[in-house]
Amino acid sequence: MISLFFSCESPHKQPLKLNPLFSNQMVLQQEKNVAIWGEYAPNSSVTIKGSWGEISTGVSDNNGSWKVLIPTPKAGGPFELEITTKTTTKKITDVMIGEVWLASGQSNMEMNFDYCCNTTDNSEIELSLANYPEIRMLNITNQISSLPTNNFEGNWEKAIGKNIVDFSAVGYFFAKKLHKKLNIPIGIIHSSWGGTDIEAWTSRETLNTVDFLKEDMRSYDTLVNKSSKSIEWFSQFKSIKLPSDVWYLFLEDPLGMPDKWEKLDFKEDKYISSSYQDYTKWKKLILPGSFDNVFETNDFDGVILFEKSFSLKEVKGDYTLTLGPISDMEFTYINGEKIGSSLGKKSLANKSYKIPENLLKTGQNRIVIKVINQYNKGKVGEVSLNSPLGGNISLNGIWNYKVIAEVYNQFNEKEQTWPYYSFYLYENPSINFSKRPQVQSYTQNSKSALFNGMIHPIVPYNIKGSIWYQGENNVSRFKEYETLFPAMIKDWRKKWNSDFPFYFVQIAPFENYNGLSSSLRNVQRKTLKVEKTGMVVTLDIGEIDDIHPSNKHDVGNRLAGLALSNDYGKSIVASGPLYKDFELSDNTLIVSFDFIGSGLTSHDKELSAFEIAGADKKYVKAKAYIENNKVYIYSSKIQNPKYARYAWKDTSVASLFNKEGLPASTFTTE
Repeated sequence: MISLFFSCESPHKQPLKLNPLFSNQMVLQQEKNVAIWGEYAPNSSVTIKGSWGEISTGVSDNNGSWKVLIPTPKAGGPFELEITTKTTTKKITDVMIGEVWLASGQSNMEMNFDYCCNTTDNSEIELSLANYPEIRMLNITNQISSLPTNNFEGNWEKAIGKNIVDFSAVGYFFAKKLHKKLNIPIGIIHSSWGGTDIEAWTSRETLNTVDFLKEDMRSYDTLVNKSSKSIEWFSQFKSIKLPSDVWYLFLEDPLGMPDKWEKLDFKEDKYISSSYQDYTKWKKLILPGSFDNVFETNDFDGVILFEKSFSLKEVKGDYTLTLGPISDMEFTYINGEKIGSSLGKKSLANKSYKIPENLLKTGQNRIVIKVINQYNKGKVGEVSLNSPLGGNISLNGIWNYKVIAEVYNQFNEKEQTWPYYSFYLYENPSINFSKRPQVQSYTQNSKSALFNGMIHPIVPYNIKGSIWYQGENNVSRFKEYETLFPAMIKDWRKKWNSDFPFYFVQIAPFENYNGLSSSLRNVQRKTLKVEKTGMVVTLDIGEIDDIHPSNKHDVGNRLAGLALSNDYGKSIVASGPLYKDFELSDNTLIVSFDFIGSGLTSHDKELSAFEIAGADKKYVKAKAYIENNKVYIYSSKIQNPKYARYAWKDTSVASLFNKEGLPASTFTTE
């Protein structure tokens, strides 16, 4: 009896567990042997029963992992799934059968209805009208992992009302158009993370095969080990999140949120106060100079206070303090009172602050400069005091300094949030900094970090295909992207063991790409050589001063158009004109295109953004016109043209379309 008791209860040592994908309101891909998986007691039977009339059984392996395939019918529902073991039965209700797509990428895919659409679509109207119970959405919560993981957090939601607020706007509009055109249930799984590199979304197995990454991949395990030591160090301290990405301060973009930076509290007031006297106990540093190496590991980013005293024999009138470049922001105090601050571009310029006469005193005075550094190399320039009578006191030389906080990536929050870094506060005066390791970070941009944490957990959930919006982070490395992007597509298909369609969005115009975005857009165009791919062009719906264009409905609709045309048999033109080839006639280049639809057009406006060059590849602005659905390009400055290109600037705007209204892609004939 006792033996039988333990035999019956032993499975409870490893209870039945389903991957979080398998929950109420889920959507399963129609007419497939779909995979359902989880964990249970080792070497035990698991049976799946679908209320549509199918039953399948499998056995868990020695580790308790199991996967069962069950056939699905044509689109419909709702259905129920019953998962049964010797000791447990679990039921999943409101299951729909339809088409399942994966939406992934960086911030332009991630943008939800809290951020997007108010310029071009009224979010409130969309929220009030959203009533699509057969569209089911699943957000994969942001997580990184150094090893492939099977777990994630997320729940299926119906696309009704405010349920869509926190979902990808592009993914929602894509699913909405498919649902309306096909009149079947649509499942859309969203797994994206803003500001991320394509390498983070690609498996280690594939990255190991890329020649120019071999050295990086050899140091992968070392990075992970050092990162774990860094996390151990920073986990001792309280943290506050960065209010924005410091980069936006240098763009003078509202996303930089300078007001919030001004109000950050690092518990430093006591050190700035005029009553504080223990500066001599601080460490010493010579300014002007760098402070990256304050821990002798050349890796410091964070908040640091610099203090120096100066003596005045008399005070007559207002003085002026002159500061050289300081990165990335500074807040300056005289005798405990703030006299000025500068952030971003202004911090890197020379600046002067007025010191009111009433702040100074005869004898000893103190200046404290609080510096916050995270983006540029940390440095402080020349510092001098100018008397109203014309005298100048140099404050260069030895300064006292104290580290107040350090920047490191978020790691202990349940959900990491933009900009994904925090300040870790060094409040305890007795911290033993000799135990601080060299700082290394395994972040959302580390190689394979997001494949492991946010893609691997959903493999091999049956999907129809994937939509992708990423590339902004790889602009400066467009040459490598030409290899990496096709490699990632093939990587995912290999992991799913499915040659599924993959549709992607070409990055939109934006003014701060340092002239390189056209090259990245052209590389994206070249990726169309990969079978079963399609590309959405956004040259007509970008916002030059915003890397995150508000118009997400056109992006989602255009992606859906590609799927409807290529995968669902709808007779529509789904792509804008794509460069095909060219011929030379006298001093004119004649360019032909694929996907001209009903014909090429400029919508009765002048064709612009075309350039032409001779053998020296020195491009000049060119004239262009359309004739017989070809574009004729010429310039009086180039008598023997060899090359042409279109939309080859960061801020290029579409002028060439097909009559279906879809814009032509950036291209070069080189």
